[in-house]
Amino acid sequence: MTKDVEFPPKQRKKMHPPMPLGDLGDARQPLLAWAGQREAGVSVQPHAHPRAQLALCFDGVMRLEVGDDTWFIPDRHGIWIPSGLRHQLTVGSAIELQNFYLHPRYAARSGLPDRPTVVRATPLLRGIARRLAPGAGERLSPAQRRRLGWVALDEMTQLERPDLRLPGGRDPRLVAVMDHLLAHPEDAQGLARLAELAGSSERTLSRLFPAETGLSWRDWRDRMRFMLALEGLQMGQGSTVLAARLGYSSPSAFVAAFRRHFGMTPSEWRKRN
Repeated sequence: MTKDVEFPPKQRKKMHPPMPLGDLGDARQPLLAWAGQREAGVSVQPHAHPRAQLALCFDGVMRLEVGDDTWFIPDRHGIWIPSGLRHQLTVGSAIELQNFYLHPRYAARSGLPDRPTVVRATPLLRGIARRLAPGAGERLSPAQRRRLGWVALDEMTQLERPDLRLPGGRDPRLVAVMDHLLAHPEDAQGLARLAELAGSSERTLSRLFPAETGLSWRDWRDRMRFMLALEGLQMGQGSTVLAARLGYSSPSAFVAAFRRHFGMTPSEWRKRN
């Protein structure tokens, strides 16, 4: 859905190959880990691997695209990616990235989701990733690595799962409207005008949005705006800039809408996250 949408805006992506840790490797090591810095604008080539993956984001924001859907992962959150799913991660601002790769034998037994799911990270997982990462992890014995892996797996099953997904669509007319709104979130035109841009009718689009996303077109646009607002907040943008970028009539209108959706103001959200 978002192939032609720049993230972050006006910034050329730097493509990186996927990490080999996602390969099966030794089944006696149920969990492998990597931790390190990623600069803004980095995108990992679309790929899939047999190990399931938990990608955690700290001190920035990243985005995952898989299939037609997009997930937004702010600071101290992560995303669970089941094994075999083709996906692409893109980094919006410089972050500390941590990847856990879980052998499918153990992922199947753990009760973890069978679909991509955003989770809230914990300090315990952050510390384990740093202990197990290449370099630091080489100072541990295989038994110590396995024990830390079991602790990490137990922690994964307990993580909170906030809904930060922006549903995608398959119908070309629907995809055209979604792409337009993602590229121009400030566009406040009604659905009739958007339908003209997509070569469709207002009635058709009003049917396609709930049929393919489970949301009305207004609810989908609101969710898109809030997801982009979280990206902007993590990248240091204030309410005045975000209100103009996202098509709100004033900063106070943006703050009021944000408070209704998240139960707190943008500044309060930034402090908590």
